[in-house]
Amino acid sequence: MKYAYCRVSTREQNVGQQAQKLMNQYSIDAVNVIQEVFTGKTTDRPALQQLLTKTLKQGDVLYVFHISRLGRKASEVLQLVDDLIARGIGLVVYELDSTDLTTPTVKLLLTMLAGLAEMEVETLKERQRIGIDRAMQEEGKYTGRKPISSQTIDTALLLKSNGASIPDIAAQLKVGKSTLYREFGKRATVG
Repeated sequence: MKYAYCRVSTREQNVGQQAQKLMNQYSIDAVNVIQEVFTGKTTDRPALQQLLTKTLKQGDVLYVFHISRLGRKASEVLQLVDDLIARGIGLVVYELDSTDLTTPTVKLLLTMLAGLAEMEVETLKERQRIGIDRAMQEEGKYTGRKPISSQTIDTALLLKSNGASIPDIAAQLKVGKSTLYREFGKRATVG
């Protein structure tokens, strides 16, 4: 059986593009396409874990758009691939010319790619830290993210309850969509 796993990190990204590409390329039924909006920092994601532990069986093939969709930590991605190999499950990555990564010859390539994905995250963090340090030392003005007022969130919640979309609310109140999602989530867990 063919399965596709598609992941993006934020709601602003379009997971459907990956899904459509994989369904078209590999003739995967839509019911076998698992989509998830979750950080790639860990492989401990609800939809991925459900797929790995309860759905995939020996002889199945898992298709992903890019190796980073599985994770950004080389050790976790390699462990996941080792588990798939041990269970007799194939893994095909679209961005690698549809290469089956469970073959022994390609495992070196996988190791390098997973390491590069992890290095990319670490490099971005390092650049951010350098920029923050420079702003604090030279300009003395870095204070971090400006807090959003509770009144603004109350207004946003009111607009949402009246049927306004998140992009419309964000534009009207001049706040980021991700900020609204985060703050709505905080209110939901508190209330």
